[in-house]
Amino acid sequence: MALSKWRLKQLWMYPFMRTRAGADLYEWLTAGVLGTQWGMSQKWCYWFREHVVLCRRFGRATLPGSRIWLFEPGWSLAPAIMSKIATGQGPLITEDRRRLAARYLPLAIQEVGKVADRLCVSAKADPGGIDLLEQLRWAKSADQALALCGAQYRVGDLRSLAEIPSASLDMCISMGRLEHLSRPELVFLFEQMRRVLVPGGLGSHIVDHRDHYWHYDKSIHCFHHLTFSDGQWEKICKGRKSYRNRLLEPQYISMFEEAGFEVVTAVHDLHRRDAEQVDPKTLWGRYADLTKEDLQAAVSHFVVRNA
Repeated sequence: MALSKWRLKQLWMYPFMRTRAGADLYEWLTAGVLGTQWGMSQKWCYWFREHVVLCRRFGRATLPGSRIWLFEPGWSLAPAIMSKIATGQGPLITEDRRRLAARYLPLAIQEVGKVADRLCVSAKADPGGIDLLEQLRWAKSADQALALCGAQYRVGDLRSLAEIPSASLDMCISMGRLEHLSRPELVFLFEQMRRVLVPGGLGSHIVDHRDHYWHYDKSIHCFHHLTFSDGQWEKICKGRKSYRNRLLEPQYISMFEEAGFEVVTAVHDLHRRDAEQVDPKTLWGRYADLTKEDLQAAVSHFVVRNA
């Protein structure tokens, strides 16, 4: 029997995922050498404005003058540039390992340029900040671009977040990162987010609950990863690059609330039809009790407030 595309990719990745050095090598080869992260600038340019709109609509956020914490935004400098334009302040960027690459800077400048005017309107920001884009065209490295954005770039594991001063940031933004952390890691992360954010500070987090192999292989459905037992899934997603926690929207809401956040909203309208053909009865164990309505939350955008 021929192996499906997702299984072939999983087997190809597996040797790299067994060690931290192997995972670093895989990411360097794919993102650094082959340039597989070109699309992230476009995604960030769409979703960053969505963060701004929802935080203003539901969280009554004031963007100008605020300081944003970008949690593991990835290889593109687009979110750092947009943070500076929207707030006038340099963001804090934290990564578990260095990811920024100058090769993605020209595209980030180009894509941000397309949305900068609308971003200023959405954030009620001074449009003069758009002048930053012209300055960035002369940057020769990612570090020079960070300096022009006034950004602070910190590399370290989750434990290193304890070094960030308390009540020093107004907003924390993440996109597609929380689903790669285990429940204990999320508990620690949410504790640090609560400590670091000012009272009333906001968290804006987009979580993709779907099987990430589905993005590569559409012959499986987007909740294919919920068909496996816990033991089977532990073997399939072995290694930090492949890991997904299989938590769904209600579990995240509970964890945010247990950490002391008020969940202002959980929006999941955009991808609610992705799981339209999924029969919950075909899912494994505890997931077989999910309803069609549960599965409509294929991607969640949480806005939470530091209570």
